[in-house]
Amino acid sequence: MSPNATRNLILLATAFSGFLAGASADRYVVQVPAWRHLDVMTWAEHSRHADLGNGRFWYPLLAFAATGLSIAAAVGVYTRLAVTSLPLPIYLAAASELAGLSLTILAAPNLIRLRKPQDRVVTARGFQLVHVWGLPRACFQIAAFPILLWAVSVLLRSG
Repeated sequence: MSPNATRNLILLATAFSGFLAGASADRYVVQVPAWRHLDVMTWAEHSRHADLGNGRFWYPLLAFAATGLSIAAAVGVYTRLAVTSLPLPIYLAAASELAGLSLTILAAPNLIRLRKPQDRVVTARGFQLVHVWGLPRACFQIAAFPILLWAVSVLLRSG
């Protein structure tokens, strides 16, 4: 992989990571605190139309793109790009994105289970488990963005 291709991967990873971080931050700073004040059945209905509606395409696109591009950039830095202070932020960002995506394996099934209306107990347990795993996932996804900005600043300083 050429140095220019690696630089472009870093920039693309940063862009997708920024979108993903923004979506994650909005969810856990604005949406989830509001949902905690409303009936869990209302949350489930909303989730069926949002997360299991258009979100079933949008959120995986962001997560897989941010993670894949970060990993590809890490491979490019490892194999080609000789900027000595660049590996640390790139490897940290790739690890953070991968950790966030991995936690989706624990969060998503709890939401998918609610595709069809369930009783209140099952729905409340689903809400709890989605956010038990979703919050750390969001933290990893949000953390990756400033780490990638750090990588971009290293690139800019290296010329």
